Amino acid sequence: MYKKDTLFLDGLKNGEERAYENLYHKYYTSLVMYCYNLTKDQDRAEDIVQQTFVKIWIKRETLDIHSSFKNYLYRSVYNTFLKEYRKLKKEELALLELKNDILVDFEERDEAVLEERMKLLEKAIDQLPKKNKVVFLLSKKSGYKHKEIAAQLDISEKAVEKHISRATQSIKTWLKEKKTSLLIVFLSCNKSCNN
Repeated sequence: MYKKDTLFLDGLKNGEERAYENLYHKYYTSLVMYCYNLTKDQDRAEDIVQQTFVKIWIKRETLDIHSSFKNYLYRSVYNTFLKEYRKLKKEELALLELKNDILVDFEERDEAVLEERMKLLEKAIDQLPKKNKVVFLLSKKSGYKHKEIAAQLDISEKAVEKHISRATQSIKTWLKEKKTSLLIVFLSCNKSCNN
């Protein structure tokens, strides 16, 4: 943990409101922007960030932070966001986790790096055989269930599962060959996500 983070943490644990206010003013705006990218709702993003700061104040005496304070705050906001959206389908959560990883990565790295990673993912999807690509995008991007895809494309649910499995494996292999560190959380979602 950085020295400045240690000062923030010590101040919070001692109940210093000034430390809390400094923390709030330093990170509030960037956390709301980050959360807005998850929610696409300004009011909800502000509420989530405020809830996170309230929780930090309440738990200030027992805070145990081993990473940077910034990372801790971003992860806390994300966890609060997830709690509000637990009812979402597993695939949607997996896509949100991928989005979160990309957004957090964006905070840590250059925008050009993020753009390059997104292009690599798009290229990996583009290289799929046509049927695999169509089924994969209907499942992962549009959020259709296996049954819905099968009906729409007039194929069996087993065929849908095979197309998604092949597409997933092909994308993983392609990305590994390109030596990208892009997190592919949503690709690991197996057939149980759609059942």
